[in-house]
Amino acid sequence: MSTSSVRRVAALAVTILLTTVLASLGLSAPAGADPGGGVPGVPRADASALSVGFDFGCVIVSDGGVRCWGGNGEGQLAQGNTVKIGDDPGESTVPVDLGPGRTAVVVSAGSFHACALLDNGQVRCWGYNSSGQLGQGNTDKIGDNPGESTVPVDLGPGRTAVAVEAGDYHTCAVLDTGQLRCWGYNGAGQLGQGNTNNIGDTAGETTVAVDLGPGRTAVAVAGGYASTCAVLDNGQLRCWGYNADGQLGQGHSNNIGDTAGETTVPVDLGPGRTARAVTAGGYHVCAVLDTGQLRCWGFNSSGQLGQGNTDDIGDTAGETTVAVDVGPGRTVVAVNGGGYHTCAVLDDGQLRCWGRNDFGQLGQGHVAYLGDSAGESTVAVDLGPGRTALAVSGGEYHTCAVLENRQLRCWGLNDVGQLGQGNPVSFGNDPGELPAGLAAVGLGGQLVGRDADHDGVRDAVDACPTAAGTLPNGCPAAVVAAPEAVLKGKKVVLDTVLAKQTASAKCPAKATVVVKTKSSKGKVKVSQQLKTTTVTGGCRVKGTINLHAKPKKTAKVKVTVSGAKLKTKHLTAVRP
Repeated sequence: MSTSSVRRVAALAVTILLTTVLASLGLSAPAGADPGGGVPGVPRADASALSVGFDFGCVIVSDGGVRCWGGNGEGQLAQGNTVKIGDDPGESTVPVDLGPGRTAVVVSAGSFHACALLDNGQVRCWGYNSSGQLGQGNTDKIGDNPGESTVPVDLGPGRTAVAVEAGDYHTCAVLDTGQLRCWGYNGAGQLGQGNTNNIGDTAGETTVAVDLGPGRTAVAVAGGYASTCAVLDNGQLRCWGYNADGQLGQGHSNNIGDTAGETTVPVDLGPGRTARAVTAGGYHVCAVLDTGQLRCWGFNSSGQLGQGNTDDIGDTAGETTVAVDVGPGRTVVAVNGGGYHTCAVLDDGQLRCWGRNDFGQLGQGHVAYLGDSAGESTVAVDLGPGRTALAVSGGEYHTCAVLENRQLRCWGLNDVGQLGQGNPVSFGNDPGELPAGLAAVGLGGQLVGRDADHDGVRDAVDACPTAAGTLPNGCPAAVVAAPEAVLKGKKVVLDTVLAKQTASAKCPAKATVVVKTKSSKGKVKVSQQLKTTTVTGGCRVKGTINLHAKPKKTAKVKVTVSGAKLKTKHLTAVRP
């Protein structure tokens, strides 16, 4: 792809926040966690519930489902067609099929593909796949032909994810172990492998691990056009990939990760400073520091760094990052970089944007850029009387925000229905057109953000439904998949999916489950047949195995599940 064509295709990043509470404890939240989590006075960011791509967007709604809208030329709406949604009367958003009984924890939109992290830790992707960004070992689009919706990504034996991020033409996921794995386009080294070989576009290829340094793990990741950045468990920020405009913050313009021996490099955020969150726009990057200060660097052609000029930062010796003025005494709780503009949610819920504005994407009722001329930095977006923002995401030429009432509003370019208004008319580029006057995007009668327990209240339970130990902010120390085998007295409750030995194999009528353990009376071994059902990814085996004696408290309860033409699975039952 030529540089000129790439300039028109900027990737977007989902912002992931780490709270002050966790930082003070020296702990890290999973990248997909909702940081508001029940702490009084902390704005609920719902950053993982909203993501906007080049010309489309997706949100997680109350029932845990994903709904998308806008452009669909590559199947990025996962509807089994290429029909755009939101540009004709009566259209707003459409649901995405995530598989039987599955809900979403995180959704992330790249330029023309998207991925979701499900409640069981699985990652599923759809849309454009020119470089293997769907991790399927081919370059076939998914979601543009009848019967297609989403496909699972193989993260490795027994592995699940706690975060997923779709960049321009590449994707990355943080695993339950903290390992970072990426796949897709690698022309500038954005996969951090010391080469420029794409991953995921050839049979047998899925994902590759990124070296973050000895003993280090990732808690958040952001992908832009051909560059990637990650927040590590110690708060350090590391970046790699394309660097022509200084977006790696190294004081030069050399790519990192495309040459043998190169992987990732740390970004200097200032003496003693660490990162809470990172976002990668098209060719610029911004990070929220532990102090709540916002710092940005990279390409600045439209004032997207908020400095009152158009000078790039980070491409010249001695340059690293610059602070962005968001108002006296204010700090930032969420930030998101669009193609050539940036928006941030402040600690008081105010939304401020800056940068390119040729289609009204800054929500000011005009098309003048902001932040590119002396004296300009950032401007407040009028969301309406008493309205505040929970989350924001920027596309190439449009912006979407979740308000405190969990409604969604979008403004800017609307040529393919990316504003979800049922028409192709742009909004925000003419006098008087302010987000305050917009109708909320239709979400099928639901609101943004899961209400997993259906109590009508968006709380910490909904933010972190798969907790393994809860931290003071209401979110878990780790997000894990629901256990596949649970010991309850003298019963083992099983719910697992076995992979087929071949894709064409049919699920057998029944699978064999063998449970082995020790009781006070000796060894226990039970063999039982359970029915199977065909599901996405294999054959589901669900049921209860009755034991003739209660296992010792110290005894492991080993469960083996097997069946004709199925791959045998070995589990250890979890004690509640």
